Amino acid sequence: MLFNLLALCLLLAAPSNPDLVRSLDQAEQAREDNLNGYTVMEQYTVRNSHFQTPAEMTVQTVYKRGEGKTYKVLSRSGPSILQNTVLDRLLASEREMSQGATRKHALITSANYDILPAGDAMLGSTKCKLVELIPHAKSTFLIKGKAWLNADDYTLVRVEGQPTASPSFFAGHPYIVRDYMSFGGFSLATKSQATSQSLLLGKTEVTIVYQDYRIEH
Repeated sequence: MLFNLLALCLLLAAPSNPDLVRSLDQAEQAREDNLNGYTVMEQYTVRNSHFQTPAEMTVQTVYKRGEGKTYKVLSRSGPSILQNTVLDRLLASEREMSQGATRKHALITSANYDILPAGDAMLGSTKCKLVELIPHAKSTFLIKGKAWLNADDYTLVRVEGQPTASPSFFAGHPYIVRDYMSFGGFSLATKSQATSQSLLLGKTEVTIVYQDYRIEH
């Protein structure tokens, strides 16, 4: 009897799946509706097992709501083939993902994913809700994997998994880990790492570090 009562209390205290999904949807929509824009410095690094030195690029990125991202390349170095086949194509892909309907269809919301609760988890010192992400469609911008949501406000803390379609600048489906932090009340990326492996092209690792956000008010 006591066990049944305790189980009932835990069930009533835990957020239901519809409540969790609704909270995530609201958090993502609030960012889309209220983030007018920002400027950020992005450091891109590409390492490939066939090259001794990495390709690197420093970019100043400006995002404006309704317009997407624009990029100003400040510096670049390393093998030209990695710059042309990976970095330049990656910037083009990021620009496409930031614009119009493509951005809307890339958001981590119930419109684009089945979102299944997977328990509680700690990420560093942040208490999180862990969810499984199952994309509704095949896309280079949708990830099949997991997301960590801040337990206080349901904003993104981390996303990891594999895109359901392979980007043209990767061999195979890369494994992606992307971390987020709150800047000016908005959850924005701080680091993204994608790793792929193939017999022909070897191991490729792309890292993006985001620094010095300036939020447009």
